[in-house]
Amino acid sequence: MRISRKLIGHEVIESSKGMVTTQHPLAVKAGIEVLRRGGNAVDAAVTAAFTIGVVQPLWNGIGGGGLIVVQMAHQPAQAIDYGMQLPGLATPDMYELESGAGGQGFSRTFSVPAVKNQENEQGYRSVSIPGTVAGLAKALELWGTISLSQALEPAIRHAEEGFEVEGNFILATIDRSEVLQAFPETAEIYFPHGRPLKIGQRLVQREHAETLKKIASGGPDAFYRGEIAELISKDMEANGGLLRVSDFEQYEPIVHEAAETAHYRGHQVSTMPGPNGGPTVLEILKIIENFDVPSMKRGSADWLHMQVEATRLAAIDRFSFMGSSKISDFPMSSLLDVAYARLRSAEITMEKRSDYEAGDPWSITGTDRPADFPEPAGQMRDRGTIHVSVVDSQRNAVALTQTNMGYSGVVNPGVGVMLNNAMGWACPVPGTVNSIVPLGRALNNMCPTIVSRNGMVEFVVGGSGGRRIWPAVAQIVSNMIDFGMSMQDAIEAPRMHVESDDPMLDDRFGASMIADLEGRGHRVLRQPENYLLWPFTEANGIEVDANGVMRSGVAPRNKPAFAGAV
Repeated sequence: MRISRKLIGHEVIESSKGMVTTQHPLAVKAGIEVLRRGGNAVDAAVTAAFTIGVVQPLWNGIGGGGLIVVQMAHQPAQAIDYGMQLPGLATPDMYELESGAGGQGFSRTFSVPAVKNQENEQGYRSVSIPGTVAGLAKALELWGTISLSQALEPAIRHAEEGFEVEGNFILATIDRSEVLQAFPETAEIYFPHGRPLKIGQRLVQREHAETLKKIASGGPDAFYRGEIAELISKDMEANGGLLRVSDFEQYEPIVHEAAETAHYRGHQVSTMPGPNGGPTVLEILKIIENFDVPSMKRGSADWLHMQVEATRLAAIDRFSFMGSSKISDFPMSSLLDVAYARLRSAEITMEKRSDYEAGDPWSITGTDRPADFPEPAGQMRDRGTIHVSVVDSQRNAVALTQTNMGYSGVVNPGVGVMLNNAMGWACPVPGTVNSIVPLGRALNNMCPTIVSRNGMVEFVVGGSGGRRIWPAVAQIVSNMIDFGMSMQDAIEAPRMHVESDDPMLDDRFGASMIADLEGRGHRVLRQPENYLLWPFTEANGIEVDANGVMRSGVAPRNKPAFAGAV
C-alpha cells in the first residue's frame, strides 16, 4: 500500500537589483525596503535580523547571538562572531547530572548526559551572555551605510504595534507551553489570560519595543553598559541566574578580517572560523573532493554511502577537537588541509560502513598531540535559529545565522526580551573539549556560507535546525557545484542527516536505497511520518549567475520561509 505524501514547493523569484531570503515575510520586507532605498546588503541583513528577532522572538533576537559572513564586491570574505558567551560565574561542574546519557541529536557516541531539572536548557541558569546587539552594530560600523537607529525602525514598529501570528508560531508556543508559562513576564506575553494566542491575533511586545528604542538612541552601550544590563542582571541574580553587569561590560564580538575559506573544485567556500559548524562543512567538502562525485549519479547508493561516511568522519573530528576550551595549540587549519583530507578519505570503504576514530591533525604540522588534550565531548540539540541571506545590486553578499539556541523561557521585567539558553551548548561534564569554561564560547552549529569564484559571489546559503545545519549546508554546496543544481533544487533535493553513527534518510530516497545502505552495515533511521517533524535543516539562499541575475532558494517545511526581491 502506498499513500501520497504532502509535498510543498516554493516559487523561485529573480532579480538583478537585490534579494533577501529568511524565515518571516515581515523581515524579508524590512530588508528589501532598505535595498530599495539604496542601502547595501549589510544594511538590509542587519535590518532583517533585528526585525526577525521581534517577529520570531522564540528562535532568535537581541537576547541571543549569531554569526555573520560578509563578502563585499571584489573583496575577500570577512566575518563577525557574535555568539553567546558563557557567564563569568559559570563552572565546569555547575550542574547536577542525571544518570545515563541524554541521547541528544542523532549521535549515540557523542550525546551528553542529561542535567537534573534541565537547568542547562531552561530557566535562569541556562542563560549565557547575549551578543546580537554588539554583533549587528559592529557589522553596520564596518560595512554599513545606515545608522543603527534606522536599522531598528521596523523592529521597533512591529514590537510596539504588534503583528499577526501564524500557525507555526502558535505550535511553537504550545509545544513548550510549560516553560513559557513558568515565568510571569513570559506568560503575560505569550499566554495572555492563560491562553495561547490564536492564528491572526496580534502579538504586541511593548517592553521589547522600549528596549529597542533605548538601543536605537544609545547604541550598544545602552544594552551592555546601561539600564538594560542592570535590569537583566538584577533579575538573574534574584532568581539564581549567573549573568552579572560585569559579563555585559566585557562582551565584545569577534571580528575576523578573513573568513574561514577552503577551495572546493575551483570554488572558494567561505564560512565562520572557530568552534561552530563552518570548519565542519569545509572538512566534509575537502574529504568528498577526493572522490569523483560528479561522475556518480546523484541519488545512487555509492554516492549516498560516500556522503554519509565523509560526514561521519568530519563529525567525529568535530566532537573530538572543537569546543569551548581555550586550546591554543590545536591546529584547527589542519582539519582543512588537503593532505589531511586525503588521509581521512582513504579510510572510507565503498562496500561497507566503517568504524572510525578521530584523526590526527597534529601530524600535518609535524608536532605531537599534547598529552593533556581534553577528552571528546557531545553537544545538546537546539530548537531555535533563523538564517538570513542577502545579495545587493553590487554583488555584496551577506550570510547571517542567528539564534537563541532554543530559548530559556526567561523574559526579564522591564526588558521584554526572550533570553537564550546557550549554556546547553556546552558539555556539562568537566574535562572535555567542550566543557563549561568561564567566559568561553561553546561549540555551536551555525555555518553561514558564501561561495565565490575568482572573487565573484556565486551563492549564499545557511539554515536553521541545530546539529542538522552543517551536514545540510555541505550537501547543498555539493549539489550546486558537483551536479550543477539550482539553489532551489539543491535545497529541496532529498536530504540525509548523520553525525558520528546512524544516518537519517529522507523517505524520498526510497525503500531500495535504505535496504542498500543497511546492506553496507548502516543502521538507518527512518524519517518521521509526521510532516511537522521533518528532521532536516530549513535552509535558504540566493544564487547569482554570470550576468548578475539572482535567484532564490527556500525550503518551507517546519518553519515558513520567504524570498523577496527589489
